[in-house]
Amino acid sequence: MSAVDASRMQRRRLRHDRLASLWLTAAGLGVMVIVVVMLAYLVSVSWPLLKPASVTSLPQQALEQQASDQQMPAAQTDPDWLSTLPDIPLAARDGLPPVLASDDSTADSRTSPLAGVWLADDRLQVVQQSAAGVRLRGSAIEVPAGLERRQASLVLSRDQLWLRIPYEEGDGLWLARLTLSASHGAAGALEDDAASQPPHSEWQQQWLPGTARLSSQQGRLLVTADRDGFTQWQLSEASTGTKPLARKLAHHAVSSSASASSPAITAISVLRGGRSLIVGDAAGGLSHYLLPAHAQPLVKAGVFDSDLSAPVVTMAAAHHSLGFAALDANGRLGLYLATSERRRQVLDWLDAARVAAGVALEFDNDDRRLLASATREARLPGQLAQDAPLGALGKAYAGLAIHDPHQAVGLDAIFGKVWYEGRAAPEWIWQLESTGTDEPRLSLVPIMWGTLKAALVGLLFAVPLGLGCAIHVACFMAPRQRSRIKPLLEMMEALPTVVIGFIAALVVAPFVERELMAVLLGLVLIPLGTMVAGFLWTLSPRVWRNLLPENMAAFGLLPLLFVLLWLDVTIAGQVEQWWFDGDLRQWLFSHYGIDYAQRNTLVTGMALGLAVMPTLFTLSEDALSSVPRGLAAGSAALGATPWQSLRRVILPAAAVGLFSAMMIGMGRAVGETMIVLMVAGNTPLVDASLFEGLRSLAATLAIELPEAEVGSSHYRLLFLAALALFVFTFVVNTLAEVLRQRFTPPNQGSWG
Repeated sequence: MSAVDASRMQRRRLRHDRLASLWLTAAGLGVMVIVVVMLAYLVSVSWPLLKPASVTSLPQQALEQQASDQQMPAAQTDPDWLSTLPDIPLAARDGLPPVLASDDSTADSRTSPLAGVWLADDRLQVVQQSAAGVRLRGSAIEVPAGLERRQASLVLSRDQLWLRIPYEEGDGLWLARLTLSASHGAAGALEDDAASQPPHSEWQQQWLPGTARLSSQQGRLLVTADRDGFTQWQLSEASTGTKPLARKLAHHAVSSSASASSPAITAISVLRGGRSLIVGDAAGGLSHYLLPAHAQPLVKAGVFDSDLSAPVVTMAAAHHSLGFAALDANGRLGLYLATSERRRQVLDWLDAARVAAGVALEFDNDDRRLLASATREARLPGQLAQDAPLGALGKAYAGLAIHDPHQAVGLDAIFGKVWYEGRAAPEWIWQLESTGTDEPRLSLVPIMWGTLKAALVGLLFAVPLGLGCAIHVACFMAPRQRSRIKPLLEMMEALPTVVIGFIAALVVAPFVERELMAVLLGLVLIPLGTMVAGFLWTLSPRVWRNLLPENMAAFGLLPLLFVLLWLDVTIAGQVEQWWFDGDLRQWLFSHYGIDYAQRNTLVTGMALGLAVMPTLFTLSEDALSSVPRGLAAGSAALGATPWQSLRRVILPAAAVGLFSAMMIGMGRAVGETMIVLMVAGNTPLVDASLFEGLRSLAATLAIELPEAEVGSSHYRLLFLAALALFVFTFVVNTLAEVLRQRFTPPNQGSWG
């Protein structure tokens, strides 16, 4: 070859090298860009969950439109809605607007509000407004003297119409109930003809003693309060006879007017569902009380960081969530969510003079607007004209448009313990779909704990098997045997995880449930028996040990393994009979409250360990084989045995590589989906039991993401879970690879 040809070939080789280098650089940068784009997309979808509520003032035109459209109290779709009684000064029944005939179908009881009208003879008539006039509903009820009529409240709860009015002196509450006909359902209307009502539809009355300066009612919960405390009453179901309408459950002393450290109560509000109570005080504080279980006294769940500095004068509960609004005497408004006592937004809204005159707050149908109107005490006499329509009396003079689509989500709800209604204590709970009046429970802690729990238990099985196989193959096995065994073990990584999960769920899980004592005993007996047998083998005569070459010791252990398995199965029943009363599962439940689920963490760990073991074996064997041969040779030349060389020279030299292998195995176990989905039982629990199920991040995404509504809190919360999974696996795998590259010795090669 001439010098010209050699030079041309050299230039061509350099050109190809540059092209290959550019291609590899571009590919690497492309991978990095894809990773960054994925991370940015996950963050962009999840970020709206953490935004606070945004509010804008409603223009006057929107308020007028709201007043014209408001034909029913705001919670028309709820089984419980609140209608404040208008105080219309009518001289007699003849002064009522035209009354519709009972057979007129133009009045729809499901779209028109029920209200009360005071008659001249101190009776109260329930009426219903429609486009054609006002319709009488039921018979009038005679109201005792000495009641503060301007504070009367009418509540329709399921099939019962409740009326409550405090005494003028504030020393009691008058309570009345009219049971509706069962044929009308929860939103049913009262019959027009009182004579056509069944016997059980008569008004029932009860006087509740004690101070009742404030009162609030929702569902079966009624709360009366004064400055120093509140009393909890439980309302009875529809019944006849002498059964009381309300039963006193407990009195809670909250404050004392003589104590500066405990402000007096100034406002109370029972939230949707009738299981949570919000108490506002004279210092602008808000406290949350809830029912931990059905028909139990309220307990204090927490205190809000309200950011209000003046006394709370009024509150309004949302209709579709446990949210509420609170207004202080300075006109500062706060929007809150009772779940985990979260503050969503606080702003200066009304002037103090308007608040001092009297203001009432109310959410609209879908909780997207908050309206402020004057209370009955604040209205001028001219506003109570005899011919005033019912809907015009509560016309709003200010309003806010609220944009808070993800109010149920917050960092404290996602990662903190929350005291939910009906629970005995604060808990981490993942239950995205709300049932009935229960709020959604959005803690990611149970599924994050399940992910780590499954991965750690899987490593407990994978590390001894994978690392032990790697040590034996790299350090003790003959090269010819290594060339056959290593590819066979590495081929296990190609086994589909869905097959492993299928076998574990249908074969392994029932077997472990049936032979639990044998399985647990085997996890101790087989390793311990193997180590004892190995120790005894070292004490045997050298002539015996020479019969089995060292590189064939693994095959010599097979008979011992079968003997240990037979011994395990044979004595498991006797051990269970002696120590665990013949039934290990029942003994665990009766002594420690540990329940056994067929698809549990133990079986999941076995399956995950089998799936992770080939990866761990390959990386560990590479780390051990990369230790320079000179280290092992020098150790042997100094008289060290192979075990001493392994323990004092090879393992310390390969420690970083082995640690990197375990970290990559951890990342592999964390991201596993099919095995956990099929074997773990998908129960989001936070416990350390190996016999309970779990739910992982990956399994949750596989189950719930296809059914999540795009843009909903559910959808974005699942993307937040995906972000957590992505960050964890990315960080673990990157750190493991950096450690492996950083500490890999330059002189590589097998020393065996």
